[in-house]
Amino acid sequence: MPRRVTLADVSRAAGVGMATVSRAMGDHPDVSEATRERVRAIASELGYRPSVAARALRTGGFHAISAIVPDAGWGWWEPVIRAAHATANERGYQLLVHPADSEGGLAATVDGLASIPTEGVIVISVPDQDAVREACNRIPLPAVAIDDTSRATRFPTVSADNRAGARTVVEHLIAQGRRSIALVRGRLDPEHSVWGDGLFLEERTLGYREALEAAGLAVDERLIIDFADPFDESRTTFPEIDRLLADGPPIDAVFCAADLMAAPVLRSLRAAGIPVPTAVAVAGFDDERAALLVDPQLTTVRQPYEQLGRTAVEMLLATIAGDAVPERRTEIPGTLVVRASTS
Repeated sequence: MPRRVTLADVSRAAGVGMATVSRAMGDHPDVSEATRERVRAIASELGYRPSVAARALRTGGFHAISAIVPDAGWGWWEPVIRAAHATANERGYQLLVHPADSEGGLAATVDGLASIPTEGVIVISVPDQDAVREACNRIPLPAVAIDDTSRATRFPTVSADNRAGARTVVEHLIAQGRRSIALVRGRLDPEHSVWGDGLFLEERTLGYREALEAAGLAVDERLIIDFADPFDESRTTFPEIDRLLADGPPIDAVFCAADLMAAPVLRSLRAAGIPVPTAVAVAGFDDERAALLVDPQLTTVRQPYEQLGRTAVEMLLATIAGDAVPERRTEIPGTLVVRASTS
């Protein structure tokens, strides 16, 4: 890739100082017409282009906020960032995106923002809000969180309404005539600290229970199944599902607490010769890319990705402007998307 031509390159070629080049390119009255024309001609020959960012920084016209995305392959946050970028742009801000430091995590990445011209930060999926809050206070840097993993909130926080979303998808399964509905979810342990204290799993479990109880169906604890490593994409099947299908109790539906769990569940059902959805319906939560890649395509609850991104930017810009934005969680409803895995 060719190197960008700089003011220093034009200065050397023209035989004048960089200050003279800068004034000549900017119509400064201290530079003669002849010098201005010669410097501009040399700059044009070299292919020099002024840095818009540098000019904006000098004139105070550059405004930026940052977003820190999780250090993981699970890219559910991509549509969130797209919406945040569009909203920031509408308000005259650039959005700078930073992956979380693989060693120090979000707090270490926040510390690194001290040397970047950013006015605030959106942190996504915060397993330890206390450490990140302390890092933001050290700079200091206004911050908001997009997070449904931690019960405690140390920032203005926006998340999906996980409880209501889970209740909606289980109500859909019940309306389809399903009466023995299994819930599969991730097992919380220290190896999965990226989930924080698992608030989203707890809320989705509560929604599952509430839907069954409201329909007069007993909650069978044997049908709530925890997977030790639910996001291992190399799994052919889940042994826990294989055992359930072999030994009972019988099921006619499975609610996966996250879409990524649905693929091995579907493979377990297929390996056992159980057709989906005629014998067993399968539904998920998130509506990320995995929901469209499985066969049959997955009924799921779509997280409000676009609203999460927009709301987080609006909350952050309000904080930057000095408004008192409460350090509490704002929950946004998701949307049921019905596909062939249940209908």
